[in-house]
Amino acid sequence: MQAVRKVALGITMALVMGSAMARNTEIYEPSQIMWATGAASTQQQLRDRIVAASQPLGWAVAKEEPGRLELHYNKQGKHQVTIAVQYDDAGYQIAYLNSVNLDYEDANGVRRIHPNYNRWIRNLIKQIGTA
Repeated sequence: MQAVRKVALGITMALVMGSAMARNTEIYEPSQIMWATGAASTQQQLRDRIVAASQPLGWAVAKEEPGRLELHYNKQGKHQVTIAVQYDDAGYQIAYLNSVNLDYEDANGVRRIHPNYNRWIRNLIKQIGTA
């Protein structure tokens, strides 16, 4: 009877750990994304383009300096993330800064996070590309 309990406990632990691991994926940070042909050229126009694209998706400017924006996303007060967007005439790059309740971890140089983060970043990139 104890052997059956141990096997059942082992299976339960494997299922719990497997589902927990499935909730994390490697963080998505693409290299520099080039502007489409005919993109705005002044620093102010580039900044405005990023801000205009990010706001309808729920991103807000948390901090800014020339050529760099920090954007913050707050999903229903439960999940939050802050990213940096470096931009210049050639393009822009998005970098993860920090998060709350997105299961971020850095293990052996591999950074992992909840898959929703990657979806939010891909949506932001798509929106900036159409702005």
